[in-house]
Amino acid sequence: MTLAALAVLALLAQDPSSNGVAVERTVKRTTIDWLGRRDEVQRKERILIKGGNLAILDLTFGERLIIRSDLKKIYKADPLAREYAEFTFDEAAALRKTRLDEIRAAKARVPGTADEKELDDLLQGFDQFAAAPQVELKSDGLRREVIVNGDRIRISVDVNANLQAPGWMDALSAAGGFHPAVAEKLRSLGGLPSKGTIRYTLFMDRIVEQFEVTAAQAREIPDADFELPPGLVRTPLKGFEPPPARVLSRPPSVKQSFKEDDGDKPPPAPDKKDKP
Repeated sequence: MTLAALAVLALLAQDPSSNGVAVERTVKRTTIDWLGRRDEVQRKERILIKGGNLAILDLTFGERLIIRSDLKKIYKADPLAREYAEFTFDEAAALRKTRLDEIRAAKARVPGTADEKELDDLLQGFDQFAAAPQVELKSDGLRREVIVNGDRIRISVDVNANLQAPGWMDALSAAGGFHPAVAEKLRSLGGLPSKGTIRYTLFMDRIVEQFEVTAAQAREIPDADFELPPGLVRTPLKGFEPPPARVLSRPPSVKQSFKEDDGDKPPPAPDKKDKP
């Protein structure tokens, strides 16, 4: 084991008097939207966990994801753009169901075709199955894997049993990140995920995170760390919320005039040469 790994393990000592856990990690994050478009970034993150509340702070680009299980709300904020989106758990679930129902309806219109298979694969990527999925948790030393229907790996991570932070996975599950059967298995991870790959759903994006924890410790975390910065403006979340309805306004009133341009001009002065 390297000195760096030993240093990280030394930081992963649970303090029973603390009320939360703070994690620093490096992440290669791939986002795949429901149309299959990919976006990949590498960034540093700080994760704050307190009970069932979770804040993921992007230290590279400044974005924030806050899941408040106590309020049953999700916030996605971009402080640099001075914008945020906000949903209750029920609102997010209803919007997600609407989008998934649209995919199911499209699939029903093309039975027996390659399009049907493609749409079915898309639904399964969101853990939408015709029957209840079979989920298993495999353990091999420090490695834990949660596998759906024998071949879909949702989490493959090393864990450290010296630091417990179940609120991390619980909060993602409450926000719709994992199928309920997967969420149940995640409660048996047995420690903090410290390195590996996590796959989950965020709104209508499929997220793949390849990460490594660089520091972690149990400590006091103020409630204010799970609040939005002041001065942000609420906006619809692109790709998830419908855009605001367009409001047509009447143009300002225009005074009608039937005069020709030349008619608006005063008549020319008479030419003195024309006088008799």
